[in-house]
Amino acid sequence: MGLAALHYAAHAGAHVVATAGTPAKRDLLRLLGVRHVLDSHSLEFAHQVRGLTGGQGVDVVLNSLAGEAISRGLEALRSGGRFIELGKRDLYGNSRLLLRAFLNNLTMSAVGDINELPTHHPEIASEQRPEFTKRVHDGTYRPILHHVYPADRITDACEALQHSRHIGKVVISLDPPPHLEHHPTPMAMDPQATYLVTGRLCGFGAATARWLTRRGAHHLALVGRRGADTPEAPALLDELRSAGVHFTLHAADVSDMAAMRAVLDTVETREHPLRGVVHAAAVFDDVPLAELTDERLRRVLAPKATGAAVLDELTRHRDLTLFLLHSSVTGLIGNLHQSNYVAANVFLEALTRARRRAGLPALAVGWGPVADTGHVARHDMAAYLHTLGLPPLPAAELLHLLGSLLPSGADVATLAEVDWSRVRHLGPALSAPRFSPLLPPDATDGRTDDTLLRQLATTPPETAIALLTDALTHTLANILQTTTDRLPPDRPLTQLGLDSLMGAELMSALQQRLHCDLPMLEIVNSTSLSDLARRCLHRLTRPPR
Repeated sequence: MGLAALHYAAHAGAHVVATAGTPAKRDLLRLLGVRHVLDSHSLEFAHQVRGLTGGQGVDVVLNSLAGEAISRGLEALRSGGRFIELGKRDLYGNSRLLLRAFLNNLTMSAVGDINELPTHHPEIASEQRPEFTKRVHDGTYRPILHHVYPADRITDACEALQHSRHIGKVVISLDPPPHLEHHPTPMAMDPQATYLVTGRLCGFGAATARWLTRRGAHHLALVGRRGADTPEAPALLDELRSAGVHFTLHAADVSDMAAMRAVLDTVETREHPLRGVVHAAAVFDDVPLAELTDERLRRVLAPKATGAAVLDELTRHRDLTLFLLHSSVTGLIGNLHQSNYVAANVFLEALTRARRRAGLPALAVGWGPVADTGHVARHDMAAYLHTLGLPPLPAAELLHLLGSLLPSGADVATLAEVDWSRVRHLGPALSAPRFSPLLPPDATDGRTDDTLLRQLATTPPETAIALLTDALTHTLANILQTTTDRLPPDRPLTQLGLDSLMGAELMSALQQRLHCDLPMLEIVNSTSLSDLARRCLHRLTRPPR
């Protein structure tokens, strides 16, 4: 609206005083020929306008600012001036307006909804339309500045609008056509085929076997070092029997070429040919790299990496449709105490890519922690992993995602919930440039500020409020894309440019940085940053119920 108003003002021969909220936008106004450019984030603009007009004020104020800026805009008018309100925040909020300025014979008009003009006043619209059309055609009114986003970057466009980083119109273009994600039909298993599953007949391997049967598999070959003697095996076998699934048990070491050749020769039949392999075997032996021995390395590599190599060699001449390797998210982000396990998973991913280059089926999935079965559940590690930024997910939820992933054509994928603001501190691998688009850019990185929380717990209330106010100012400056010196602690939040979307961002930041669960209503009702700091301190220090 402001840029369009400049076109109109130039045509009408008006002298313009314009305001903008950022240095870049003020520089743009000067490039567009505006002689007097002021800062809209400072309420001093009314006094500055008086100074520029010899104390008289301007004839017209076209306003889209909110809060106290409206009163200041009225003060910038000369006697008989007109104030035209384009903003809606104060109209919807039914805000109060100080009336003393109207002693100066002012007129105020509010354009609440310009779309109502053709409906309620068609005669005005009919009168103005030909003149407007003529001025567009003769170039008097030219297209305003705009930024074009392709349709598949609509999220970036909305974020630019949210943080007022745009200039002029934001345009979404459908030319070229947007990239559309293909969501293939989940892969179904052949009920006549046999599917071989390696592992300990428990944990996530057993969960995958159950998933295969839900996808249509009726014949399974289950391979584990201890076979039916695995403690959790009876529950799995009873469940498979109840579901009418035919299965065979094989006690074998998956890294033993001869043993696995014998298993495959037994499994493969004319009636039920082998069509799929799921390799879920794994052994954990966590230790820092400096303490890793050859024996501990072999112990972890053998079942996962050597086992995968054995299965690859023994099935290359077979007509498989599924070759699924259970890798881990640690292959992507690393783990300082699992270098042997990480190496085994990276090998799986390399093997998968080699098979795909050879035209063979293969998929390696880097699973995140599983909440309800397997290593994490047995060792009660869920809470610990959550603090690291890797919250475990139920096996059913992870395997549901696998159904759509298998026919997608991917060779290596990761299925995990990752809190990048927390997990970035797990190890040096996360500092690699490839992770930069995923990591939060703000100074606190979304982490809990333990130092600040300790200070708040040991300082007097007034000092704690000052510390909180400073922390809130830095957080809000990052959200508003501005500097802290432009956010006075005693100014109403609405005057600082905080809208409902940014308020939600601030609420989330308070929860992450301070564990302060302040409701959105309290944030909106806060009269200033200092008041918000007091509300936060009350939440943080009140005794638990």
